Amino acid sequence: MTNVAKLFWSARTRYGLAALLALGLLALAAACGGEEEGPAPAGTPSPQARQLKTDVGVTDTEIRIGHTGVFSGPYAVLRPYSDGLKAYVDYVNRERGGVCNRTIRLITEDSQYSTTVARQAAVKLVEQDRVLALVGDIGTEAVLGEAPYAAENKVPHLFVGTGAAELADGAKYPWTILGGPDWVAEGQLLGEYANERFPNARVGILYQNDVLGQSFVDGFRRTFRGSIVAMQPHEPTATDITSQMANLRAANIDLLFLATAAAFSPRAFAYMGSVGWRPQVMMPTPNYPVIIANIIGGGDPARGLQVVRGTIQTQYFKDVFSGANDPAVQEHARIMRTYANADPNPLTLQGQIAGELMVETLKRACDAGDLTRQGVMNMALSLRGFQPTVWVPGITTNFSPQFRMATRCLLIVEIQADGSPRPLINQPRCAS
Repeated sequence: MTNVAKLFWSARTRYGLAALLALGLLALAAACGGEEEGPAPAGTPSPQARQLKTDVGVTDTEIRIGHTGVFSGPYAVLRPYSDGLKAYVDYVNRERGGVCNRTIRLITEDSQYSTTVARQAAVKLVEQDRVLALVGDIGTEAVLGEAPYAAENKVPHLFVGTGAAELADGAKYPWTILGGPDWVAEGQLLGEYANERFPNARVGILYQNDVLGQSFVDGFRRTFRGSIVAMQPHEPTATDITSQMANLRAANIDLLFLATAAAFSPRAFAYMGSVGWRPQVMMPTPNYPVIIANIIGGGDPARGLQVVRGTIQTQYFKDVFSGANDPAVQEHARIMRTYANADPNPLTLQGQIAGELMVETLKRACDAGDLTRQGVMNMALSLRGFQPTVWVPGITTNFSPQFRMATRCLLIVEIQADGSPRPLINQPRCAS
């Protein structure tokens, strides 16, 4: 068994195959004074000496942060994302002394991946728990339920776990920013690369009929100049995509763009393997090759990788399976095992990314002397040039009032026979 396969099975043991199957569902998440003042802890400069402005959610000993995750219901498979965020916060508190001489107190609520429940959870966190900010809330439907409330109440709604470009609209949601690239950007970059490598290809697209799939398709069509000869949608609740795949095969395509999430990409590869048909495949980040390979290989990733190998994919964070020798991935694994008693997977890695972005924002706001909600929001919107430890080298944050997603830069890679990603370009590219 390859090292990649061994690490995959370790993660599978902890979280279960169902959780890993659905990793792609990630797409479907100033005045001084008052209660915030008090005696400074020993060894900590006084608020007056530091001239630290606070309003809500900050005392002399803690910073209260709210987070909504999916802990129950059919999308509870997303829980490892929240586990990754919490483990990172615990690590920062215990090993790095917190932030701004204060402990981060992470208060979590279950959104159940429901727009209504998520809004109720946000109201509770803001009005009862009086948090400074909401951080890393996951799931498109849940985040859409919270964003209007955050805007109305001027609460920082930071580094949300979705690629829906609508939520990066500063005019509509001025207090919400994305924790990664938007899905349109991924489609654009894959379309550009297809122009270079496969300009004469007959392209077919399998897409999920929701904001995730339509965003990928929109981006791809913006940049690809070749011929798209077939498009087949499937509903997010579909149980079978055999007819769609058969129609794409009948269209005699030689390049297949899988604009879908990890619950469906294994079915597409399984179909290709069963009929001996293998066009060139492109797919975006909500799909994880080693997991797909394990599923279609019947528990044998090496067997499944014979079908998956050669797939072209976007990537902006390190691969938790093939990157086992990377120091940052090793440290993430240590953090997860120490503070969550769990092995890492791609969702826990993304949860840590949200945590790293939050901690860096709080540090900069503290250094600027302004830990008010407005001060934190201002600092988040100026977070440029920062690289989370588990991002692909060469990709850094680029936030601004006009640019409300962490990045639109990704690497283009090809999946090898052992499941590892081989870069196809010298450095990450950025969507316009």
